[in-house]
Amino acid sequence: MSPCIPVYRIESSTLTVTFIGRSSCDPYLISLLYGECLDCKKIAITATWNINKTILYWEKNSDLIVFRDRGFQPSGALVDSLFNIPYYVTQTANIPPKDSDLLPAFRDPSTVSDIHKIQKAGFEYHISSDPAQLEHFYQWLYKPFILSRHRDSARIPSWPSFKRIHENMELLLLSKEGQLVAGALNLQTDDCYTGYANGVLNADRKLIKDGVVAAIYWFGIVEAHRRGCRTVNLGTSRPFLKNGVLAYKKKWGGHVVTDDNEPEFRVLTCGNQLAAQRFFETTPFISQYNNKLTSLIFLGEHTVLNDRELSSYLRASLFQGDQLSTWVVLLNTEWVARMETIQSILPRATQSVQIIDLSAASLRELPALIHKSQATANSVALM
Repeated sequence: MSPCIPVYRIESSTLTVTFIGRSSCDPYLISLLYGECLDCKKIAITATWNINKTILYWEKNSDLIVFRDRGFQPSGALVDSLFNIPYYVTQTANIPPKDSDLLPAFRDPSTVSDIHKIQKAGFEYHISSDPAQLEHFYQWLYKPFILSRHRDSARIPSWPSFKRIHENMELLLLSKEGQLVAGALNLQTDDCYTGYANGVLNADRKLIKDGVVAAIYWFGIVEAHRRGCRTVNLGTSRPFLKNGVLAYKKKWGGHVVTDDNEPEFRVLTCGNQLAAQRFFETTPFISQYNNKLTSLIFLGEHTVLNDRELSSYLRASLFQGDQLSTWVVLLNTEWVARMETIQSILPRATQSVQIIDLSAASLRELPALIHKSQATANSVALM
């Protein structure tokens, strides 16, 4: 492994970001930062033993610094100033015992509507382990679907790699009027049924409008229930609270848990705090520390909502998880003055929610507060 780490940069009139690390210039994150997928300009390299000094050097001319590199991490006191943002989080759902009715466990109005749509469309499913169907799934269902969803940020393995990774999994294949239209690669491990990859024939928009994606999730749950599994792993999502995949899995009962298969982002706020605040307000996210997760919802001068809009926004931003807490971070005095309204909106019993007054402090101080809170929670759990 090379002892040197590259340094990249994107400058704009509204936000300047320095990216440090071989995996730091992630197209998805860049699109969130800038609204489009821009190219990172390589400006320097740094030695692995000099990471901390490099970060501190570039903070003088950056609004944000993003560090991501497999095998190397910042260390020491600097760590307490960094937001740790996982590359992915996983969502799992509990399902009732095999001898009980499945439908009552899914009472969310949008989920009930999706199930009715699936029934109306006439989708059916069957399980297959045919190697020939695996290649068909890859070429005609998986690749088109992933490209249509992720475009420039799509990461599609070659067919040999895909086959090697998934050849021991089974296909859950969906058909409509006798034609194969969608599918998923799944695997049962003990009493958990896990979905690894989804696909829709040619990413057909009409099929998607007819509810074929919902059918993939629903039939996976149905199959898991038929086998007597206790949980369904709904797969990974990006840890940003407005991410459509993350929100979609929530309505199927998804509870957020950690996923450590990819190195996380370490983000430092510096320079123009207003520029960093604008990004955080528009892109709330989940942070991770010691296997504990914290959803961060930021309310500041860039967030203009009346009470009704605020209620909808907060409720849409709340996710469930045994190791997940939620912090609503107030960035100015105007939002602090509305704290009672916020408290009346937030649920009291369903999950751990805190309101944090950061109006007289800096975003730079927030990671240390999160780390301290999560470390305290770990200590209490061990007593």
